[in-house]
Amino acid sequence: MKRIAMFAAAFAAVLGAAGPAHAEKVRIGYWSSGVSLGFGAVLESGKFMEAEGLDVEYVKFPDVNAPTKAMAAGAIDFAIGAPAAASMSVAADGLPMSIMLATQIAELDFVVPEDSPIKSMEDLKGKKIGGSPAGSATAAIMAAILEKNYGFKPGDYTQVPGNDPRLAQFLVQKDIDAASLRTVTLALIKDVKLRKIGSFRDEWKKLSKAEAAPVLGVGLVRNEWLKANPEAAAKIVVGMRKAYEFGKADKAAVAKALVQAANMKEDDAKAYAALWDGIYSVSMEPADLASLKTEFEVFKSVGAVKGALPDAALVTAPYEASKAIK
Repeated sequence: MKRIAMFAAAFAAVLGAAGPAHAEKVRIGYWSSGVSLGFGAVLESGKFMEAEGLDVEYVKFPDVNAPTKAMAAGAIDFAIGAPAAASMSVAADGLPMSIMLATQIAELDFVVPEDSPIKSMEDLKGKKIGGSPAGSATAAIMAAILEKNYGFKPGDYTQVPGNDPRLAQFLVQKDIDAASLRTVTLALIKDVKLRKIGSFRDEWKKLSKAEAAPVLGVGLVRNEWLKANPEAAAKIVVGMRKAYEFGKADKAAVAKALVQAANMKEDDAKAYAALWDGIYSVSMEPADLASLKTEFEVFKSVGAVKGALPDAALVTAPYEASKAIK
């Protein structure tokens, strides 16, 4: 911790001494769907990164795992909401990337059609359960909950992958028995009558025996870029923090950004914006580190990740240095 503090202090000193000679270049990637869409839309439309003096290029991807793959190929420098499981996996494999923020919370519910005979989580044994594709943090958390809390092995149920809208359609068509859907998605579904039988947050507390919510997405950074641009990394944290606080204070502006960026209907955008405070985070406090380490061990126990998560893969210096920037 002493070394981290010294590194953070050095960051702050560099930031204090640096002048506005030029804007540091950064390529920021995010998934243009799911929970990442809302934060990305507000970050772009509000020009929060530019306000911190960064020369930013946003790169949007149609697939949840694509930003992590793009970073491995050197195509982007930072991902605002990379899947936690995949990010931990590449770090454990020794790829030159690090986690420097917890950015999204796993706010999902287990739901069934209103007329389903399924009454509880225990009733999911032998059923078809919809969820995010393999490799996503959501899929890993779901597998961990079913195994650790209910004793389900992979062969005890059939996991059907898909994005939230498709999974909701599968439920209506009775193609699946249940699904884990984001609270954002559930807020937007008006014509489909679903019944909640459990939540990721409550099930994770039972599993981890801790109050911290599971981390769904993380701020993932390319190590080479971080080493060359330590002050810019701290500015990224500042830009994200200001975007987060803006979203908490002005839900109408969040809804407007979603209407413009995603062609979302106004009522849907307002419903999405109302959930902002609970689904996003911009933090790398000790509790976040502990939660991420717990997640890794849980994911490892169900085969979602392998190896060991190096302490160096969880970088706190940019977050600590950002505290000195107003």
